[in-house]
Amino acid sequence: MNADVYKIGFSYSGMAGMLFISFLSVLILLVEFGVIILIAQQRYFHKNILISQAFITTLRRLPKLIGFGIIQLILLLLLIIPFFSAPNLPALLDFNVPIFLTSRFYAFSFSLLAYIVVFLAIVYFVLRFIFTLHYLFIDGLPIRKAMKSSWKLTKKNKGKTLIHLILLNIIIFLTGFLFMTFISFVPSMIEYKVIASVVENYFMTFSSYMMIIFSLLIVPINMIIITRLFYLYKRKKGIAVQDKLTVHGSDRLGALENKLATFFTKRKYLLIITIMLYITTTFLLNYTVNNKIVYLKWDVAVAGHRGDVQTAPENSISGIKAAVEKGVDVVEIDVKLTKDGVVILNHDMNLKRVAGVSTNVKDMTYEELAKIDIGAKFSEAFIGEKIPTLDEAMEVIKEENVEVIIDVKSDVPKRDIEFARRIVDIVEQHEMADMTYIQSFSNEFLQEVRATNSEIKIGQIMFLAAGNLGALDVDFYTINQSMLSDRFIKNAKRHNREVWVWTVNIERNMKEVLKYDIDGIITDYPEKVHNVLGIEIFSE
Repeated sequence: MNADVYKIGFSYSGMAGMLFISFLSVLILLVEFGVIILIAQQRYFHKNILISQAFITTLRRLPKLIGFGIIQLILLLLLIIPFFSAPNLPALLDFNVPIFLTSRFYAFSFSLLAYIVVFLAIVYFVLRFIFTLHYLFIDGLPIRKAMKSSWKLTKKNKGKTLIHLILLNIIIFLTGFLFMTFISFVPSMIEYKVIASVVENYFMTFSSYMMIIFSLLIVPINMIIITRLFYLYKRKKGIAVQDKLTVHGSDRLGALENKLATFFTKRKYLLIITIMLYITTTFLLNYTVNNKIVYLKWDVAVAGHRGDVQTAPENSISGIKAAVEKGVDVVEIDVKLTKDGVVILNHDMNLKRVAGVSTNVKDMTYEELAKIDIGAKFSEAFIGEKIPTLDEAMEVIKEENVEVIIDVKSDVPKRDIEFARRIVDIVEQHEMADMTYIQSFSNEFLQEVRATNSEIKIGQIMFLAAGNLGALDVDFYTINQSMLSDRFIKNAKRHNREVWVWTVNIERNMKEVLKYDIDGIITDYPEKVHNVLGIEIFSE
């Protein structure tokens, strides 16, 4: 996890494993795309093809991928994987695109410009190589020739292709949107409230299935249009359009597929009734459960990041009090160990950002640190604000009766045992073990806390993860918001782990993360989260 994931790439076994995962991911996509392309191609010529025939024909074309061009194709497909949701792809490739893009947009800088340039470059190359798989699976060209042929075919058709695809997906989106709008409008037309409520809940269940169907149809519909554009551009270039595809199949699989098709065709009304009964049963279960939980409070804790950094200096007593006044459930603070073994509040290695002092905290005694003013640089109103010790902070937090997340910033690994024990001692002195979360990037540090006091919750901070996270002995995960995915949440809940998300500051991202079954949000703007949650905070 985290930096350890990157270390994998520097070992021979790690490189081999990553290459294998990448190749397998691309192979899955290639087979899926190949089957859809061949079905679309045969329908273009008004011919029928079995799914099993399309699958076997696709598999027989795969050896054509062998060659130098497969490297470019793998890179190209890996770039578009984040925009697909597929349970058979590795968890390492899970990526929350809406949150990532929104975060980059609101943090406009040179890096955003770089992202835009890279994104446009990706769009350009995708458009130029968009017919590569058609040349590969339909015309049977080797991978490099297929890529060159696609490049030539799209030379004067880039804009047209882009416009066609944009318009197509707008139509798909509008169709889905209008359908959902109609469904949501129907209950309001019913006069009787009881019936309207039942119909509304039924349609909510029905609409969720329809959304799944719409999402499954996006790729096939796009492939059908791309296939038609493939032949359209060929005709415009004077290339004869003929069906030269040799279809391969299996007699056994074909016979089985035909039997299944005949079976369901003869019983199509029974199939429709069965599906409707299934949806109705699901609705009844959902309706029963929803009636019991609809009035329960949305149980997502809000943590003030480093106190309240908008109102007062970060990691200060004033910041902690200001966060509590804004109604946070939890105060998140950063701690470091001084040269003489005192646990103080600070985030960076030094104090240059908060006080203009460039000396590292680990090289200073508490007596030296106590003389530094961290308030003057923030505002004149906070001149004289000192660096608090963890002991002082815990005293205030206990008085305010809120929970605390202690984010450990360890600079000297050889002092981690001392650091961990001092933190635990302070927590125990204030009798706050049951109200304290301790999180760190270092799992070794967390295990030292666990060994010292198992009552304190320990959490692994992550910005990247792969492998079996269930093997970690922790109580919660603190993850970067862009890591959020249904798969990650399900795995966490299966192992009874809480999930906290950092640092969520944009309202749109707040709404996005709240779509997931998370336990807490760490933010610089707790009042925004409260607004999204519909919580009113009254301060005296």
